[in-house]
Amino acid sequence: MIFIVGCARPGMSMPFEVSDLVKQYQQYTYPYSIFHRLRDIEQEIERRNIAGIIHYTQSFCFRQIEDIILRQRLNVPILTLEGDRPGPIDARSRMRIDAFIDMLAY
Repeated sequence: MIFIVGCARPGMSMPFEVSDLVKQYQQYTYPYSIFHRLRDIEQEIERRNIAGIIHYTQSFCFRQIEDIILRQRLNVPILTLEGDRPGPIDARSRMRIDAFIDMLAY
């Protein structure tokens, strides 16, 4: 299984199904520091038996530094993709994703 950092469930803006809105925001980790989110990511890697992570960052975004921290702390392969706006995936990124998935299969 591949885990994409920062993705919520399809059709939901919050990643957890909790009836209380306050609890949803308390559990929503993206606005908080990388170290708080790392605990969640590490737990999900273990719980879901994650083989690799696709880490998407915005171009020219200060959060790119978090990629270094992810690579130091997580014991799974990481593919970092960078983009500047939503839209169709380009051929280069598609090729990188395909190669990453192939690598994980072996």
